Amino acid sequence: MNVLVTGGTGHLGGAIVAGLGAQGHRVRVLARRPRPDARVAWIAGDLATGEGIADAVAGVDAIVHAATNSPAARRGRLRLGDLVHSPADVDVDGTRTLLSAAEAAGVGRFVHVSIAGLEHMKGLGYTRRKLEAEEIVRGSLIPSSIVRATGFYWLLERLFAGMAEQRVLAAPAHVSMAPVDSDEFAAFVVDGLLAGRTGAETFAGPETLTLVELLEQYLDARGHRRRIRRAPVPRRLQRALTAGSTAPGAPRGTTTWAQWLARRDTAGPAELPLAA
Repeated sequence: MNVLVTGGTGHLGGAIVAGLGAQGHRVRVLARRPRPDARVAWIAGDLATGEGIADAVAGVDAIVHAATNSPAARRGRLRLGDLVHSPADVDVDGTRTLLSAAEAAGVGRFVHVSIAGLEHMKGLGYTRRKLEAEEIVRGSLIPSSIVRATGFYWLLERLFAGMAEQRVLAAPAHVSMAPVDSDEFAAFVVDGLLAGRTGAETFAGPETLTLVELLEQYLDARGHRRRIRRAPVPRRLQRALTAGSTAPGAPRGTTTWAQWLARRDTAGPAELPLAA
């Protein structure tokens, strides 16, 4: 199978590319900055501008759309403006352009990577963009699937690393999460593509912990001795954050947060992902 992967230079996209290649499929990656990897057919292009998209979709059997543009994820922390505004160039405009080109090229399958619990956090700028993108995918003529995941461990580590540098360390008192190893989610995405699954699916981590418990495990694994202040959160917001981050009943990975932290301790710092 010939498969185009967008976002193939990031954490998740890189794991999807590796998973497809390991099973003998031919992988093409659309990227602003192609890399010197002969195992992949690189197409120089940009979802934000439309450059290279027609070349990228030509002759492929399927597309895995894992590209996104989240300024907060890139910097590892939220700013006040992120709650209101998020760029539409990749997630909305890029998705629309990509699907239009894919339809014209006769692509047979489209897998769209998204985020669990978007409907519980519609007020956030980035969330609204992801919901818009999902609607574009649902309106496509191509047989498609939307595959959602809870928060990734590597992103949680970046968030906690930034928090640990602050003078006062505070976390919401009663918000729970079921974060997941992005490599395990990548395998789930690849399996779904090869099995021909359509519709909507969600994938979560193996355990549900409070944000305070997750932060405590991070601090312990990294040798930090810090006191965590339990910050009060309005009950309505607490319920929304927990509902959007736990995905009850979803298929689950097997790697726990503690196991991932131990593995990352020997693997070195996580690489900064790039939007396609």
